[in-house]
Amino acid sequence: MTARNMPDGSSRRIAMVAYTHYSTDPRCRREAELARAAGWEVEFYALRSGAERRLRELAGVHLIELPVDRYRGESTAAYLLSYLRFLFRAAWAVARAHERRRYDVVHVDTMPDFMVLAALWPRLRGAKVILDMHDVMPEIYMSKFGLPATHPRIRLIKAQELASARLAHHVLAATHTEAELLVAHGLPAAKLSVLLNLPDEALFARRRAIPDDLPQRPEDEFRLIYHGTIAPRLGLDLGIRAVGLLRERFPGLRFDIIGEGDQLPELHALVDSLDLTGAVRFSDGFRPIEDILPTLVRAHCALLPSRQDASTDIMLPTKLLEYLALGVPALVSTSGTIRHYFGEESPLQLQEITPERIAERIAWVREHWQEAERETRRLQESFFARYTWSSHGASYLALIESLAAGGAVQSFR
Repeated sequence: MTARNMPDGSSRRIAMVAYTHYSTDPRCRREAELARAAGWEVEFYALRSGAERRLRELAGVHLIELPVDRYRGESTAAYLLSYLRFLFRAAWAVARAHERRRYDVVHVDTMPDFMVLAALWPRLRGAKVILDMHDVMPEIYMSKFGLPATHPRIRLIKAQELASARLAHHVLAATHTEAELLVAHGLPAAKLSVLLNLPDEALFARRRAIPDDLPQRPEDEFRLIYHGTIAPRLGLDLGIRAVGLLRERFPGLRFDIIGEGDQLPELHALVDSLDLTGAVRFSDGFRPIEDILPTLVRAHCALLPSRQDASTDIMLPTKLLEYLALGVPALVSTSGTIRHYFGEESPLQLQEITPERIAERIAWVREHWQEAERETRRLQESFFARYTWSSHGASYLALIESLAAGGAVQSFR
């Protein structure tokens, strides 16, 4: 039975909740728009930069933006306060909406894991709950604050992770390696599925990345690109230093950074100190993916120089798969997850995350661009032969239909 063919002629209803700005969050948007296209009535509760609640509609999704903005900083207490403010507002709004016209499913995206409490009242009243774990919180906080796994704060985060998962009827992980880690933390494997952060084929039509202005001389522009969150663990400062090491060798080298995050002021200061203004360029905050696609398509090479730690080892960056779908060569730090999906060795993997080694790999792509493009095409064909959003999306729709119908739920990987 599809969402369009309920016995009473009505649609299924799903609430989605995430501490995020909806328009710039590709995973949340894909899930919401997929459910809407399948006939579900979708209401998404998200952050808003403003003092008042706002209601609007995007691609058929009813968007409820609550007056809480994202915190960026180093204070654990400030993060917690921001999370709690959004949780209380979202829980109240979702509960009131459920009483007016019940939700069949409430889908909660992390971080934080305890945001699942926003679904507590609908759950008590019969709705089914999905907890979608974009990241693994214990490892994120170990990395961000330099804490060992045995630290009391990390143990507390692990305890809330398990408690949050128990409150949900089903849990989604963003990668297979993340799912393995969650099982190691104590989550039941039968309650866990993997929904990869795959590009939507309707938006990211695959193509060969051959810009018309492929540089021939050192002074010709060679465009590096990065889009997404700006945080220390993602190593953009190392990428900027690598650009500084190459500026005399390749005067036309440019690095465009599109996004926002905790580390942005530090990066601006670093660019000034290295006299790289003009060579390194920043956007004015996050922008919807549709707006930046022309810039991504024109890039010669993407740069994702994440530092290697417990949190980045389980990441499969959405941006990496977007570059791959577009056919843009991407230099990416090697990790357990990268090796899981792409193999042990590739000239596009950064084995050592230092400015010097990153500069060597940028220079290699600059001087062997056609070989880098062939390697990108090989990786593209291999990866998307196994994983596509259309197949993963079908599994997600089957999951929410099974939950809403009260039938047996099969995990998928």
